[in-house]
Amino acid sequence: MSEGAKTITPMRVLDSDTGSRVRGILYWLTTAIIALESAVGGVWDVLRTDYVRDVLERQLGYPWYVAVILGVWKIPGALILVARRFPRLKEWVYAGAIFVYTGAAASHFFVGNVGTGIGPLGFAAITMISWALRPASRRHPAPYSAADLFPGVPRRNTATTIAFWVVSLSFTGALLSGGVADLIHRPETVGGMVALGYPGYFLYVIGFWKVLAPAAILLPGFTRLKEWAYAGAFFNFSGAVTSHLVSGSAWYHVAYTSLFALCTLASWALRPGNRVLGRRLS
Repeated sequence: MSEGAKTITPMRVLDSDTGSRVRGILYWLTTAIIALESAVGGVWDVLRTDYVRDVLERQLGYPWYVAVILGVWKIPGALILVARRFPRLKEWVYAGAIFVYTGAAASHFFVGNVGTGIGPLGFAAITMISWALRPASRRHPAPYSAADLFPGVPRRNTATTIAFWVVSLSFTGALLSGGVADLIHRPETVGGMVALGYPGYFLYVIGFWKVLAPAAILLPGFTRLKEWAYAGAFFNFSGAVTSHLVSGSAWYHVAYTSLFALCTLASWALRPGNRVLGRRLS
């Protein structure tokens, strides 16, 4: 052995094994907490239990159907978190959990329930610990291209590139303009939100995320952050579609929010390889 070579001692191996074991235990503990909270909370939301109606509707001022929307996403999300596969979907679930928990905390803060808002922040912290500690098999999704999702479509040509940028600029432009209108409390925007039954402060909550998403999606790099931004954009537009449908809004509100939701999915599917999260195998 050369003079400068490092010797791997049994103690170092033991320390490495112990660290991996502790990391695994912490991962599964935090993941189980979030999955259980999401599953139980999702069922409560769908059933609109007395507790959900008291907190979400009476204290925070949200319309009744918001609980159902949340529950429909939470229940499958809990299953995906504990499942062995689906690392890309796991990114969407983690993103959704952070959006829900930070949104819940902000909502409580806006109505003056500062103490109650600490709880959702705690769950957000647990979510991020689970996200940070997950093993490689749950962290690195396989790469894909449009050709993998749509047989017969070329892997990359001028048409797919143009289509990607058209749909991307369409829905990110809607997010950015809508987010700015939310944050400055444009009167027409406030009126539309109130007509759907939402509290006025919700514009600040959703507007904050909406103005950040376009940069994450359009700028190069940050492939993992792009998954979160796409997830948030789709949750936003699909939630808007549901809100307009339940509230009996004019047909064009349903039409354009549905179109932007489809544009979000099309952009996600058509993006070039350097914008896709995943390990490229040699």
